[in-house]
Amino acid sequence: MNQSRDLFWLGLALSAVAVVGVLWLQNESSKESSKDSNDEPIPPETDEEKEALRNECERLREQLEQQKNSLNEDFQQATFEQLQSLLTQYPSARKMAQAKPELPAKNFSALFTPLENLLEEWGITPIGEVWETVAFNPQYHQADSEEIETGEEVYVRFVGYRQGEKILVPAKVSQTLPAGVERWE
Repeated sequence: MNQSRDLFWLGLALSAVAVVGVLWLQNESSKESSKDSNDEPIPPETDEEKEALRNECERLREQLEQQKNSLNEDFQQATFEQLQSLLTQYPSARKMAQAKPELPAKNFSALFTPLENLLEEWGITPIGEVWETVAFNPQYHQADSEEIETGEEVYVRFVGYRQGEKILVPAKVSQTLPAGVERWE
């Protein structure tokens, strides 16, 4: 997946270099003709030159669009391959849980390993752990009440996620645990 993203940016960079190159050559050509003409005004570009530049620009746009579509398909395929076992087993596990609600949930936790692996590969890390006690920090947490002050002890109700320094979604925190749950240590 990183390879697909890298190829996209490489394609974009190459396309940009091509456009800049065409414009630079055109500019250099104009400078040369201006030197040869002893400061006479530079004649306007011919219609053929303008049309050639428009065609090249359109070709590069189409190439970029094709690269974007190809990279998107590659990304989706690679992501699906990583999540395939989860996606194929989850519907059966869900049906089993509905049919036999007495089954322990721990039997299903292994299903989520591919998802955890994907997040790890993408460099996405959780913010907090479910029911963990933390000091409220509005940079990383979203409080369920406006009364919660920075530094106040709260419980993580739903984990958040970050990628490096970027907060993708803050952890949802509360002053209380869910009903029926005792203090988690």
